[in-house]
Amino acid sequence: MHRLILILSVVFVLVGTIFGIFLTVSGQGNDGAGDPLILREEMQGGNIRQITAPNQNVPLAEDSPDISFIDSPTPFCYQPDPAQNDCYINWYYLSVNSAPASYMITMTVNLDNRNVAHIQGFFQNSMYVPHTMNERGFRVECGALGSGGKPNLGKGYNFMIQARDSNGLGSTNSGKVFCPAHIP
Repeated sequence: MHRLILILSVVFVLVGTIFGIFLTVSGQGNDGAGDPLILREEMQGGNIRQITAPNQNVPLAEDSPDISFIDSPTPFCYQPDPAQNDCYINWYYLSVNSAPASYMITMTVNLDNRNVAHIQGFFQNSMYVPHTMNERGFRVECGALGSGGKPNLGKGYNFMIQARDSNGLGSTNSGKVFCPAHIP
C-alpha cells in the first residue's frame, strides 16, 4: 500500500513539474502583441510626439495615459568655431512626468538612429534634463552649405527622444534640427 502511495506521489509531482514547464515555456513565446498602441499623438510640421502602451489586446480607458508627452523645447544646433566643421545639438531642456503610481525608468536621445544619451530614472515620477547637463550638446558634423536640403544651412539631423515608465507606457518626440553650414 505504501508503495502505491509513493508511486502515485512521484507521478503527481512529475506531471505537475511537466505542466509547470509547459506553462513557463508558453509564456516566453511571442504573444502576438506586435507594435505598441499609440494612445495619443500630436504633429506640428514634420515633428511628432506620441504616447504609447504595450499592445496586449486589452481595452484601455480613454484617460489611461499616465505618462506625459516629452517636453523638449527649442532644439538647436550651433557652431562654436566657424573654422571647424563641428556643431553641437542640444535642447533648452528635456522633461517628462509619470503618474504617482509609476516611476520614470529611462529617457534616451537618438540622432540619426544613433544613441547619444541614456538617462536612467531611480524611483522618481519625473525627469528634467537641463541643457547644461549635456555640456556643450551632442557633437555632429555641420555639413556643407545646402547639404541638409535647406539652401542657407548645413546638414539636418533627425532626432528621437523616448521615455518609458515602470508601467510600460512610453512617450516619444521626433523631429529634425538643422545646423549652420561649414564654409571653409
